[in-house]
Amino acid sequence: LSAPELAKVVATMRLPTTPSVPGLRAMRKGDVGQVRKLLNRFLKRRFEIVPVFRTDAEVAHWLMPRTDVVWTYVVEDAGRPGRITDFFSFYSLPSAVLKSESRKGAKKAAPVYRSVNAAYLFYYGTRDDYDISLTPNEREMCGGAKREKALVRARTDELIRKRLLELMADALVLARNAGFDVFNCLDMMDNSMFIRELKFGPGDGYLRYYLFNYMARAIESPKVGFVML
Repeated sequence: LSAPELAKVVATMRLPTTPSVPGLRAMRKGDVGQVRKLLNRFLKRRFEIVPVFRTDAEVAHWLMPRTDVVWTYVVEDAGRPGRITDFFSFYSLPSAVLKSESRKGAKKAAPVYRSVNAAYLFYYGTRDDYDISLTPNEREMCGGAKREKALVRARTDELIRKRLLELMADALVLARNAGFDVFNCLDMMDNSMFIRELKFGPGDGYLRYYLFNYMARAIESPKVGFVML
């Protein structure tokens, strides 16, 4: 990239200096039980193939923050101290740079990079039990329980989308502040709700899941709630 092109990219991808979601903090040991319940409920109600975290020890093993390994943040309800309403996590998976050279002809030598410090989105969870009521006119327009249910689901999805945008925007800020160069995620779970608006670029690889000794129909990626690590 030329200097003007690089400056444009930097300006386009610029992030705030600090997170914006009230009550956001690093996960602590005392949060494990609530995170497990929130995660299991969110996965079960949103996706078709999911892991089940049966014990707090499992959640602590996978999600408790560990230096240079995994970062997990929770949102504590300001109105009800101690109550966890949301969480998200990401992990580190650096890649080696095989060939890095200074740009020829540059007035100032560019740094030679030996690795790319990449963060990968892991598990997250938020509420999906919004109390959505339809007006008598809306019920009449729906003309039946099936369409009513679809309308409630669409409105719930929109509320979840807005919340995930807030959470993942802060995940990007926190990853940048932790020294990561890039933040990656797959097109699974509810990630399609935020990847475009948060300016993620599409990759060129595919990850396929094979369930040995199980018969299962094909499942589209937005319905997959199992993150491989």
